[in-house]
Amino acid sequence: MNIIDSYSGLAKTDKGAVIALGNFDGLHRGHKVVIATAAKIARRQNTQLAVACFRPHPSHFFDPDVTPFRLMSSRIRARLLGEMGAKTVNEIPFDKPLTQMSDEEFVEIVLHRGLGVCHVVVGKDFHYGHKRCGDFESLKRHCAARGIGVTGVAEVSLHQSYGKYGSTEIRQALRDGDVFFAAHMLSRPWIVDGEVMHGDHLGRTLGFPTANLYFNDRLRPKAGIYAAECRLDGEDNWRPGVAYVGSRPTVDGKDHRLEMHIFDFDADIYGRILDVAFRSYIREDVKFDGLDALTVQMKKDADGARAIFGLL
Repeated sequence: MNIIDSYSGLAKTDKGAVIALGNFDGLHRGHKVVIATAAKIARRQNTQLAVACFRPHPSHFFDPDVTPFRLMSSRIRARLLGEMGAKTVNEIPFDKPLTQMSDEEFVEIVLHRGLGVCHVVVGKDFHYGHKRCGDFESLKRHCAARGIGVTGVAEVSLHQSYGKYGSTEIRQALRDGDVFFAAHMLSRPWIVDGEVMHGDHLGRTLGFPTANLYFNDRLRPKAGIYAAECRLDGEDNWRPGVAYVGSRPTVDGKDHRLEMHIFDFDADIYGRILDVAFRSYIREDVKFDGLDALTVQMKKDADGARAIFGLL
């Protein structure tokens, strides 16, 4: 995967692509339709497919202290985009100069002179430019003046009664602990990845060693216990287990973390990158009256997750 973090000074070989343009946080079903449409056009025009997104997310730029909301890391996004056929990811720097561009300046400076695109595919609700002054109609108009094709994709939904597939809807589902509905909208389980860090080793003391990850700028799902699977970077096999999300109220914890207990596994994986896929919500987070009560419940939680995976 070729990842380019600028829209200026690109090599000639990195220009001339059909691009899917958007934030693409989560790469849900609606995003996949946009990218698949761009891929079809790229094949028809015998050119490469690229995906252009913004980094950081515009919401984070305008409010650096915003509650973490990202659905995926750049690493996971790049991997999935490669599986969708993208050869290049253009991570457009979302900075002050970009926010001051008019809609026409964005098309001229970023899309035309910078990325040198031949065709742009967006969702029809796409907005851009200073104070979101540009929309799909202005994008078509400014691109046409520069010989750039534009295709808009309507929002994708299960049914009008359920609403559209969107990042906002997925975030709400995860905050509710509804990982089933989130997975449906994403077309795959929701994954959190990160480096396995040292914790206080309490889990190992209680007989349930865990791999500890931090959410960083990603959304915190509903606190509690989940059936989950995990995969080490560079490996193909997923290992089942039980995951805890929260701040560990029983031991007066302060930091919010993800603790993954992997069934029948006890290797040293500190410093490795781990992907954790959420499969099912088991129960809410509870403050127990001491470690003995916590240990009893952890055994029940592990048995519940094993039952979900058909391991009992």
